Amino acid sequence: MAAIHVMTGATSGLGLEVARRLAEKTRDEIVAGVRDPANAVDLKQVVPAGQLVPLRLDTASPDLVKAFASEVRQRLGGRKIASLSCIAGLQILGPQKLTADGLDETFATNVAGHLLLADELSEHLEPGAVVITIGSGTHDPANKLARRAGFAGADFTSAAAAMRGESTRPERDERARALDRYATSKLCAIYHATAAATEPAFADVRFYCFDPGLMPGTGLARQQNAAVRFVWKRIMPLLAGFAEGVSTPERSARFLVDHLILGPREYPSGGYIEFTGKPAPASNEAKDLSTAKRFLKEARAMP
Repeated sequence: MAAIHVMTGATSGLGLEVARRLAEKTRDEIVAGVRDPANAVDLKQVVPAGQLVPLRLDTASPDLVKAFASEVRQRLGGRKIASLSCIAGLQILGPQKLTADGLDETFATNVAGHLLLADELSEHLEPGAVVITIGSGTHDPANKLARRAGFAGADFTSAAAAMRGESTRPERDERARALDRYATSKLCAIYHATAAATEPAFADVRFYCFDPGLMPGTGLARQQNAAVRFVWKRIMPLLAGFAEGVSTPERSARFLVDHLILGPREYPSGGYIEFTGKPAPASNEAKDLSTAKRFLKEARAMP
C-alpha cells in the first residue's frame, strides 16, 4: 500500500522540488495543500495525476487549516501519514498585513498554521514519520549573509507578541521591521520543532527544522525593485555551490527528501539541520529549549 506524504507550499520553490523528488523516488501519494486546487499547474506537471491529491489550504487561516486536516483524515482510510512537510512561507516587505483573526500574516502563514496542522494530524502520523518545519539563518543576528540583506535577527519576546508582529526596535524603518517579523517567524519554526520533539504526542515521530539555505531565483524577492529582482533571479543563482549558505531549491529538496523524509534515522528528533547535512548555525536564543517549550505552550493557548 502506498505511503501518504502531506505537504504545504508545494506549488513553487522548495516545496515544488520536494514534491517532484518524492514523486521521482516513490510511488507514494502526495497530499498537497494549495490555495487553488483547480490550478496548481506547475505541481500537476511534476507529480503524476495518480499520485497527487491537491486540497485547498491557506495556512494563514485556522478554519482552512482545520478543514484541510479533516479532509486528510477522511482520505487516510485507516492508513497513517509517513511525512508532514510544513514548507509554505511568506515574506512581506511592505506595511504589515493582518489576517482576519488579527494575527501578523507572515507569522500566521509561516508558523501558526503549521503548528495547528501538526497538532491536528498528530494522532495520524505513523511510527517513524517525519515532520518538517522550515527555518532560516535570518533568525541569527550573527549570520553575515542575512545581515548583508538587512536582517538583524529575530525580535522575539513572547508567542503573543510574535503572533501580533510586535517590534521592540523603534529605530528600524518599516521595511526593516518587516524583515524582523520574517526572522522572528523562522526562530519560532525552530522552536516548534525542538519543543514538539520532546512531547509525548510526538514521541514516535522525527521532528526536524530544516534550513534550505539562501535559494536565489525563487519568488522570495518578488516585492523587491527591478534591479534587486534581476540580481536575485539571474546573478545570485550562479553562486550556489560556491558561496557558503547559498543553495538551490533542487539541491535542498534532494537532501530533504533523500536524507530526512526517506532516509534512515541519521539525525536525532528535534534537530535543526541545513541543506549540507550539517547542524544548521543557530543563535543562542534558538538553542534555548526552555524558551522553545514556553513558546509552544503559549502559542497553543492563543485564541
